[in-house]
Amino acid sequence: MIGIVFLALLFIFLFNYLVAERYIFTEPEPFSGDYWYNPYQDMDTMNWRRTNLHMHSHAWGGITNGSGNHSHEVWDLYRKLGYESIGISNYQFIDTLFSKEPFYIPVYEHGYGIFKSHQLCLGARKVLWYDLPFGQNVHHKQYILNRLKKNCETVSINHPTFFGGYHTNDFKYLTNYELIEALNGYRNSIPYWDTALSAGKPAFLIANDDMHDINSPGEVSRRFMVVNSPNNHRNSILESLRQGKAYGVHILMPQDESYEGKLARFDTLPELNSATIHNDTLSIALSTRAKEIRFFGQNGKLLSKIAYSAKGSYPLQQEDTYVRAVVLYSTPNDPEGITLYLNPVLRTTDGKKPGMGHAKPDHWATWVYRIIGFSSVLFIVANIYLLRKRFRKSR
Repeated sequence: MIGIVFLALLFIFLFNYLVAERYIFTEPEPFSGDYWYNPYQDMDTMNWRRTNLHMHSHAWGGITNGSGNHSHEVWDLYRKLGYESIGISNYQFIDTLFSKEPFYIPVYEHGYGIFKSHQLCLGARKVLWYDLPFGQNVHHKQYILNRLKKNCETVSINHPTFFGGYHTNDFKYLTNYELIEALNGYRNSIPYWDTALSAGKPAFLIANDDMHDINSPGEVSRRFMVVNSPNNHRNSILESLRQGKAYGVHILMPQDESYEGKLARFDTLPELNSATIHNDTLSIALSTRAKEIRFFGQNGKLLSKIAYSAKGSYPLQQEDTYVRAVVLYSTPNDPEGITLYLNPVLRTTDGKKPGMGHAKPDHWATWVYRIIGFSSVLFIVANIYLLRKRFRKSR
């Protein structure tokens, strides 16, 4: 009986892998054109809203590591810290607290594999239970992204560097998502983001705590976004994220810093005042003088840096395909204690946000893959059955 159950479970897992499609991926092609898409052009500096959309509360009886956090306690804490847009993203579960309010964003973290190939589903209509828990190649990952997009308004790839859930090479090819969690409370994934941008994929940044325990102050407000949106309503926040009208904040704070200390820190937190392109020069202005302003481009190459200034400019070169800025500030406990990560300006043919394109299903390769796979499974099952039969006869 145990053997039959084992074979049944094995078949189910193998079946999940074999139903995944194979794809024809386009080769990486950097951004090009005579114009620039600037997500911050004409933004209103009165519309910055502190945002965190990846955190966990108590769910599934506590087995998913949400500690003892109750949803209302999580909301209360983040509101006290000045957050206007909050999303509790439990694994495979959409939290419905405040679901009747316009600021509510239905969100969950998809994925339960051992290598943590996770995604954040924003504006989720229902939970996708399909996953491939024992490792995924780029075709599997694309298949999951495509299925997620059917029931999510916006898809982010979570902490790609965490547990090797994604490889940098994946981001040369993957499509049908909008955001990359380049800043996460446990892992930053800047090289993965640069790989996507260098391949001509207009993926913008998302930054989150990935908080699991509100009783541990060191897990709260270490990574977050500042989103430029006219209000904190769901549609406005998600649209701003898709358009890149946000920047990420990474704070290196003492592990024992109190919530009062965090509030005091936020009172003096630097902000982006403007990021404009004029006469082919990208210029940014900040609320306070930074230790250093850095500009990065294709393949994450450092293009320029400016020390001790509240303003920085970079003359955009003909060979530049995208340019993004990083701003460093010193804090009493660390010489580079606060870092702001801006979304990139992108080359484009018409000044609009470039499209990401789509990987095309390879129907012929998919069916060959399935036929060989199913035949192999049936062959293995048949041989196990025959071996068991011979073993019984020999006894």
